[in-house]
Amino acid sequence: MLAFAYSTINWDETPDMDDMFAQIAKWGWRAVEIFAQPLNWLGPHTLLQDQLQRHGLVAATLFGAVAVPGTPQQLTYQFRRIDYAAAVGADTYGIVGGGRLRPRKPTIDEYRDLARTLETLAVYGAERGVTVAYHPHVGTTIETESEIDTLLEQTSSLMLCLDVSHVGLVGEDPVKQLRKYRDRLGYVHLKDWGRGSFTELGQGTIGLDFQAILQELDQWPFKGWIVVEQSRSEESPEASMAINSRYLTDRGWSIGNIKEMRAIR
Repeated sequence: MLAFAYSTINWDETPDMDDMFAQIAKWGWRAVEIFAQPLNWLGPHTLLQDQLQRHGLVAATLFGAVAVPGTPQQLTYQFRRIDYAAAVGADTYGIVGGGRLRPRKPTIDEYRDLARTLETLAVYGAERGVTVAYHPHVGTTIETESEIDTLLEQTSSLMLCLDVSHVGLVGEDPVKQLRKYRDRLGYVHLKDWGRGSFTELGQGTIGLDFQAILQELDQWPFKGWIVVEQSRSEESPEASMAINSRYLTDRGWSIGNIKEMRAIR
């Protein structure tokens, strides 16, 4: 049984949290990824827990970003976000970065720098019961399968957050990558891509087969989170979520399924 969550990325960084959670719960979701909202907007973890519980939701994952080269300051910043994830009961922390200069591939030193930063965060998270998972992403240091291999060769605690749209955007096969990285797969992002922009599930133009993707994960069975992460949309956040919710439920997937959560601290 796959466990589903919905990302808060499509709302702005300072939404009305109660209203946002009410919308997410209205469409049948029971878990969320806290994405773009900064800690000074979220407030104490007990406040977020109360808001989530009021709407029958749990925090599945939090998300952050790092830059290359790494610095002590950004490590400390990410430590605090991982601490917050642990306190609110999220068992996974997704992370993306660093930037990529389009005229050239990253250098060996840039790959190594990113790997050191990510492995440090992954070890820190593991000590607190939080899985840290890196998100390969177009326009960042790690885009392609060969670059994922380079990163994984230099890390051991770090896991992956594979986003099927970004896999498709670099001309690679999401199902093949899911199989290849099964042992290092922390969680998965779902969204589609069509006509030059991210779009809702089933509205894309690059041939993503979401049924095949989900069936592949279901047959293992995959124990991590499946997060619908609609980072951009021409629709309102709720209208976009409605399209994604109907797409999944019309195909027999229960978006209200969640994992057994660890104890909230």
